[in-house]
Amino acid sequence: MTFANHVDAPALQRLIDETTSPLLIHFTAEWCSPCQGMAPFLEAFAESRAGSLPVVKVDIDAHPEIASRFMVRAVPTLYVLHDGRVLGAHTGALSGAQLARFVDGSIAAAQ
Repeated sequence: MTFANHVDAPALQRLIDETTSPLLIHFTAEWCSPCQGMAPFLEAFAESRAGSLPVVKVDIDAHPEIASRFMVRAVPTLYVLHDGRVLGAHTGALSGAQLARFVDGSIAAAQ
């Protein structure tokens, strides 16, 4: 899986448990203008990292239990996970370049 909208709790847990590479989770909501503005950057980023970094979206209104688990208080919020461990978290919209720096920096800092 490279990119999926609105994953549910079981699908997200499977990804967390089974993915051997880092994982990017984008917490979003349909009503979130910054999330909509960031969507093209996120999709391009996901395509550029296909095969090496799964990218998923979680709609906080559809899945409040996931948002609660990750203590998401605002959207957009991004988490980078690896082996079930949070490598990085960011709240607020990012450009494509900022997104790449955030993800790459989170992964590099954990190594």
